[in-house]
Amino acid sequence: MILYQVRFFAFLLVLHRGLTLPVQDVSDPSMPFQVTLTPALVNRYTAKEMSLRCERNPSVPTKLAEIYRMRIVKQSTSGWDLVAEQRELLASPTVIENVTASANIRGAITDVFLEVTWNTIGPQCFGVFKCQVMGFDDKDEVLTERSSTLEVYEFKNFIHHLIVLSVDSKEKLLEMKNFTDTEIARLNSGFQRLEKSVEENKKRLSRLETMFPPWPTGNYALLKPKDGCPADPVFSGGNQAFLKLHTQSQSSSDPPDSHSSAFPSETKSTVDSKKFVTLKFCEVTMQQVDTMGWPQGSFCINKLVGKSCPYGFSEGKVCFDAEDTDYSGQYSANVASNGRDPHLHFCCQNSTSADVPIQLPTFSPFLLYRYGGACQAVQGMSVSEEYVQINTEDSSNGDTLYSSHPDLDQPGDSVIKLNLCYYTKL
Repeated sequence: MILYQVRFFAFLLVLHRGLTLPVQDVSDPSMPFQVTLTPALVNRYTAKEMSLRCERNPSVPTKLAEIYRMRIVKQSTSGWDLVAEQRELLASPTVIENVTASANIRGAITDVFLEVTWNTIGPQCFGVFKCQVMGFDDKDEVLTERSSTLEVYEFKNFIHHLIVLSVDSKEKLLEMKNFTDTEIARLNSGFQRLEKSVEENKKRLSRLETMFPPWPTGNYALLKPKDGCPADPVFSGGNQAFLKLHTQSQSSSDPPDSHSSAFPSETKSTVDSKKFVTLKFCEVTMQQVDTMGWPQGSFCINKLVGKSCPYGFSEGKVCFDAEDTDYSGQYSANVASNGRDPHLHFCCQNSTSADVPIQLPTFSPFLLYRYGGACQAVQGMSVSEEYVQINTEDSSNGDTLYSSHPDLDQPGDSVIKLNLCYYTKL
């Protein structure tokens, strides 16, 4: 009987003192931002709350001069799930789980922070966390920085904890037994208030994203205009992809290479009598769950090689027959394929009339390919028709069109003119 009582008492002590180990840094600690945990050790039975804070790491320089978004995310089987986020346009942070949050992303970089607090300790508090910080450098280029990852996990070695139990273990055990129905009711009431607050914040976020929609995440690219890529975090992680076509450089009776004013002057160039058309792209390779897909409409975007088109789009491509003599074209393998005579890949949809306005971000100019004979209307943006004209190989020309592709003209036997739509804010 005495042995049974000792074992039972030891079991209760272990249950009471179910601590977690200190947070472990499982990646490179030399990051300009850091995530810290309060308290350093968490006792799920006596600690009232646990907080994670994203802030500047004073020992590592940062390239950011201005911040417009901070996030704390948690690793899951499908990637990284959002826990809390503060955007420049929002008065208070957006939270996904049952957490409270506070933040400051304005003013000096040394003072910015995003902090989330779990008011009840449980399985949702354990896992791998990191923070992401989006903003602009001193050249107004979009930049994303992050912290090292932090892992919080529950320690299961009960024998070790029995050895290190403090002299107040019996008192702590009595405190556990003294939890009353009134305390449980108070906690349940707090949960209900938190759930209501989360739902209200979700509704506010939904209204804001209707007013200021983000660019869809996924895998795709937009043709880059003279203004540069749109100022949005989804474009900060992609490569600066390009296609440098070696066009007809011998004498030709066909119309020459040309482009409209929406493109930079270096789009058309001549090097040692060789002629080129260079197209640059804004690539997106960002997977998140907190964004909407592409709106229905009538337009095309560029497909990344080896990736699927977004839902509702059909794929196709255009083959350009490059100059045969002394060929020296180049391209990024993520936007073009097929070696010497490159294929440019597209995703197109024609689900609704182009006259019905769709919602896309209006902060920066951008280009879409025309599809179906008219430019897609976009709320809050004016649109002009633009083009890129490419004079391909004259001899035994092999220009080929496959499946869905943007509107194009062929004003010569070996000329492809891509029709585009250039959007600027009203």
